[in-house]
Amino acid sequence: DYLISVQDFTSWEKTHGEIPQGSIVLLRTGFGAYWPDAAKYLGTDLRGEAGAAALSFPGLSAEAADWLVAQRDIKSVGIDTASIDHGPSRDFLAHRVLMEAGIPGFENVADLDTLPPRGAEILALYHARRLRRAVG
Repeated sequence: DYLISVQDFTSWEKTHGEIPQGSIVLLRTGFGAYWPDAAKYLGTDLRGEAGAAALSFPGLSAEAADWLVAQRDIKSVGIDTASIDHGPSRDFLAHRVLMEAGIPGFENVADLDTLPPRGAEILALYHARRLRRAVG
């Protein structure tokens, strides 16, 4: 249930340099190694409401998502877990911060351990559609 923090990013930058403008930031938690074992990958093998309540895996903190939006000109965030937010999240703040800023998130990203710390080329496709709100 670890929350990736601003400190994690600033520590990474001390070794690898500042996150470049226009980057896709990929978060390697190590949980990709647990796929396809649901009990390890999701922290539970329960299903339904009981399963949702028992989810346990790391994710991005709302503060770190805010920092990425405000301090780094990133284009997307990906993670090797089932959600950008950590397993116990019920408010999904990291999702909300990123999506409100127009930054898509990619979940269940495989094989992040095969990428270098920086400089990989990523092809990520997504379809965004506008939703109309009913006025009534």
